[in-house]
Amino acid sequence: MKTPVPVGAQLVATAGAPLTAGEITLGPLAPGDVEIAVEACAVCHSDLHLIDDDWGISRFPLVPGHEVVGRVVAVGAGVRAALLGERVGVGWQCGSCHRCDACVRGEEAVCSGGKRRTCVDQPGGLAARVRAEAAFAVPIPPELSAVAAAPLFCAGLTVYTPLTKYLKKHGARVGVVGLGGLGHLAVQIAKAMGAWVAAFDPVAGKKDEALRVLGADAFNEGDGFDLILTTTSAALNWDEWMGRLAHGGTLCLLGVPRGPVAVAADHLLDGMKVLTGSVIGSPGAMKELLALAVAKGIRPMTEVLPMGEAQAAVEKVRRGEARYRMVLVTE
Repeated sequence: MKTPVPVGAQLVATAGAPLTAGEITLGPLAPGDVEIAVEACAVCHSDLHLIDDDWGISRFPLVPGHEVVGRVVAVGAGVRAALLGERVGVGWQCGSCHRCDACVRGEEAVCSGGKRRTCVDQPGGLAARVRAEAAFAVPIPPELSAVAAAPLFCAGLTVYTPLTKYLKKHGARVGVVGLGGLGHLAVQIAKAMGAWVAAFDPVAGKKDEALRVLGADAFNEGDGFDLILTTTSAALNWDEWMGRLAHGGTLCLLGVPRGPVAVAADHLLDGMKVLTGSVIGSPGAMKELLALAVAKGIRPMTEVLPMGEAQAAVEKVRRGEARYRMVLVTE
């Protein structure tokens, strides 16, 4: 059996503590898994929740990072050796049971039989190496750089999944609430799928970027939406946004809101509107998104820093200054 070797990582010692350079030791590579030499890892707002243990699921010391791109450098038993050297990405989920009803129908993101979560059930991607079940290490097309691909593995997939589910017609009206890491990708992806898109954000200075760079059709205006995606964790006036939906429209939560989500019953009764939510997506959906990104030129807007400046990247995300994804690259 191969002796475990320590690898460098950015570690959070206790809840709310800063990231500091350290080492982790990965045990023997499990059957069905691959080991990936990290090239790039983006910082998601969910990483902040994990660092602060807002959800009560963090285990310290913690290695954040779940938008990871790198190359396969080792394979476990039962994995094709041909994967060695393959450039792949890993997101929030890095394994599932493959047996429950959700997995069988291709919705591994809601696996009920034992899903594995990057950063929670194992160290994340702010490290020299990260591991995942081979099925969740998705090959990346050569047209996408590591920096461009990394944010797609959580932010991109999170917005792509409900768009594929709830967009029923070409030219559907879509509202994107929050023009941040998720929202700026949601605008591009919805446009690529043939929707009319309005972006909403309290920062008026984002208007030109939303319209000219991202391709939105409107900024901070519009109603009669077939689908509204809320990509922010801010407390919103939920009745107001339900009121902007067309009859039978859908309001889908992607950010984790603060406090309860309550709406007047008439929206659901007379309006026949739907209030729902969505999380990440399946490896199959991830492959579709990567292909769409290549075909339609979908790219995240990023700021790149070396891995050693992980804490600076996290602080920028905390201050809401990232435009729109901080990506850390290995030196």
